[in-house]
Amino acid sequence: MSGQCDIRATWRGAGARLAPVGVWLVLVGANTGCLPTASPGEDRPSDSDPTRGPGPTYVAGGGWVAYNTYGPEEEIYFVIAGSAPHLVLEADGASHGQVCPAFSLDGARLASGEGGYGQQLPQDGALVISELTADGEVSTSEVIPLDGLRQQPCPIWSPDGRWVAFGVGSGASSHTWAYPAALEVWAFSAETREVRRLRGLSATDIEWSADSSQLYMAARNGIEVYSIADDETRTLDDSWGAVALSASPDGGSLAVERRIDGRVGLTDHFELLLMDADGTDRRVLVEDYAHNRGIGPVWSPDGRRIVFQGGGGAPLVFSYGETFTDGEKDEAIIVTVGDDDPLGPAGTQTVLAPIETKEGGGTRHWLPATVSWSPDSAALRFVGWELSEAGGPASSALLTVPVDGTAASILWEGPAAGPATSIPQNDFQSWSR
Repeated sequence: MSGQCDIRATWRGAGARLAPVGVWLVLVGANTGCLPTASPGEDRPSDSDPTRGPGPTYVAGGGWVAYNTYGPEEEIYFVIAGSAPHLVLEADGASHGQVCPAFSLDGARLASGEGGYGQQLPQDGALVISELTADGEVSTSEVIPLDGLRQQPCPIWSPDGRWVAFGVGSGASSHTWAYPAALEVWAFSAETREVRRLRGLSATDIEWSADSSQLYMAARNGIEVYSIADDETRTLDDSWGAVALSASPDGGSLAVERRIDGRVGLTDHFELLLMDADGTDRRVLVEDYAHNRGIGPVWSPDGRRIVFQGGGGAPLVFSYGETFTDGEKDEAIIVTVGDDDPLGPAGTQTVLAPIETKEGGGTRHWLPATVSWSPDSAALRFVGWELSEAGGPASSALLTVPVDGTAASILWEGPAAGPATSIPQNDFQSWSR
């Protein structure tokens, strides 16, 4: 299949880094080569551009963070602490937005999705793989049309950089409203362009094993494990109810969020399990919690901690005058998983203090939508809303929050609509190493 050069890449001197604000899981197709069409001298955004956030102070973590803006023209930006965001992949009107940026483990490539604005619209999608320079610029971008795909893909890389995976098709989950379900999961070989389509899953989350040999999927029947070498899928015993998962950096363990009660449409309750990669030797890290949003457990790159979102949660309310955030009590919670934890076999929990930023003598308060780690495990990348005095969302932002409790920094700020409709299954790959 032939591709088309319908993205424009732009860059600008200083820094940027990646963290998405929209869309979700998907994958595959053929190939074509494209070169960026914007000149290196093009300077976007301007000082008055609303996609620019205030210049943040230094925070732990370093590296580029990637995100995509939300709106009629979805575009991908990089931002780095201490510098303003710069445009990396530009939309071609509403028909070809750029979404879901994910860095490869070596930081040399970016996978992202292209397609019509809004994943529910019947627009053809494409996978985009961009080669990156050390300065956070795009040198080339390849647009790979996805045959039969009618949505924007939201890819994640295997650790070895040979495969990309994503969910295809959308539907309500049969066992939780907290996460939508992908009807299929596709695996795409970045080397051979082979596409493997895993059907009939109703998957709410996917994760590569540390050695890239397997793809874990939280699906309707439990945790499904797909083998790249055998091209076969097996189900871990007694794993029904798993809705989100994260593989440890050493490959030996899985952190699994499992639904324990509640009905679809009302607040769900979960427990956080730790188990060996084959599903054995299970223990409960966190017994009972609820949440409205998030991407499930995310293991820190150093393997010592897991962050997840919990709290009181709140049922969806549709009556006139209510907002998405009314009654929400979601919090970012860090739990340790080291053998030397004094509270073992359960982990020590640390609830992150309410996120606040100080500006002009005032204090702004932020509610988490998604939380994940910096590459050095010293900070969290945080996508969320500012809470207005009336209780609803005033704006959305991308922030970094050091785990040592020092002040949060705003990297990007945008309209309140952003995180409300985002389903960023690949957010954990949005901060390059």
